[in-house]
Amino acid sequence: MRSFFVLFLTTTCLVAATAWKAELTSTKPGLHPSISPSKLDFSLSWKGMVKAGTLRIEFAPAGVNKPGSFVTKSSASSQGAAAVLFPYKHSYWSEIHPTTLAAKFFNATEDDAKESVVTTNRYDSGSVAAKEVTTNLMGGAVATEAYKFPFDSANDLFPAILFIRSQKLDVGEEYTLLLLPFKSPYLLKVRVDAKEKHLGQDTIRMSFAMRKIDRNTHELTPYKKLKKPVTLWLSDDADRVILELRAAVYIGDVRAVLTGFTKHL
Repeated sequence: MRSFFVLFLTTTCLVAATAWKAELTSTKPGLHPSISPSKLDFSLSWKGMVKAGTLRIEFAPAGVNKPGSFVTKSSASSQGAAAVLFPYKHSYWSEIHPTTLAAKFFNATEDDAKESVVTTNRYDSGSVAAKEVTTNLMGGAVATEAYKFPFDSANDLFPAILFIRSQKLDVGEEYTLLLLPFKSPYLLKVRVDAKEKHLGQDTIRMSFAMRKIDRNTHELTPYKKLKKPVTLWLSDDADRVILELRAAVYIGDVRAVLTGFTKHL
């Protein structure tokens, strides 16, 4: 009898914890044309006033040939006063299925004043194998953490971006995606809020809200580092590139504004 109740409670909790699966949007990409091979440069700031760093994203970067994959990479670093308070730099590499926009492989290196973290995620049809190696830059100690997330359709950051831009994006439309960009899973909700002028261009304004998924119970929990939904403006044209992003995070109001957009020939 005791084993029956344990099984009953475990099953009930598991069903409740994964109820969010019913919220997920179909993984089928939309009909908007694929993004051109291109390079995007962004200026990072606090409230648009204090320069905090730079970010570069490259879609199908020049000189990279990975048969069967659409490669996206990015690099960023803090600058000025931000580099003194929050020294940081990253290098991301993402391999994406070119037709389904499904995540295949993600590698990230992130460095701050205290540690260097290397994340490697491999996305299969039914799960994600995640591995994180952290090196203490002060003492040299190395810690490794690995686990398997037993759900399909998870994405890193870049497949999620490409999936959203592929959709129709009519005002009021909503999309719910499963993210596993590093070692922690999230439920991402995207809403198309308006079509409006921004920075002198026709744009699509969207909001992004996130909740964490507990790795053990798979229950949804608040994502405390994000104080309110992120606001993002996408150019309302064939390119559909990010023009500006504003996020209220634990270190303050962070903004990224596009400063350069170059298509590869």
